[in-house]
Amino acid sequence: MRAICTVVKRACLRVDGEMISEIGKGLLVFCGFSEQDNKESIEKALKKVAGLRVMDDPEGKLNCSLADVDGEMLFVSNFTLYGDVHKGFRPSFTESMKYEPAEQLYQYALGRLNELGVRVKGGVFGGDMKIEALHDGPINIIIDSEDLK
Repeated sequence: MRAICTVVKRACLRVDGEMISEIGKGLLVFCGFSEQDNKESIEKALKKVAGLRVMDDPEGKLNCSLADVDGEMLFVSNFTLYGDVHKGFRPSFTESMKYEPAEQLYQYALGRLNELGVRVKGGVFGGDMKIEALHDGPINIIIDSEDLK
C-alpha cells in the first residue's frame, strides 16, 4: 500500500456533483494498492496512517495525531500512486492491483482504520471523484508498506 497523507483544514469529495464525504481539520489520504498487497502486508502502513503525528501541538510543533486534535480523515482510493514512468512519459499501471481485489482491500482498510479509532470517511471506489481541499502547511507524508517490512 502506498499512501500520501496531507494535512488539511477541510476537504470534501463529490461524485456527479453530489457531496459524498466532507471532513474538517484532519488528513486527506490518497491510497493505492499494488499487486503484492494483502490484508497482512498493509497492516503496518494502516497503523502508521492512523497514528501519524503531523498535527500541530499548542507550541505549533508537529507532535499530535488525529486523535489528539479530534481530527478526521478522508481516505480516497487512487490506483495512479503505482504509476511507473521509467519508460517514456505515459505512466504504466501494471503494478496497480486489479479492480475487484483492490476494492475489497480498500473497504477492508476503511474498516480497519475505523477499528483503530480514526474518524474516517471514504470516497467512491473507481468513481470520478472531484476533491476540494484547503491544505495546511503544506504537510505531505508518503507511507509505503514496502518500506515498513
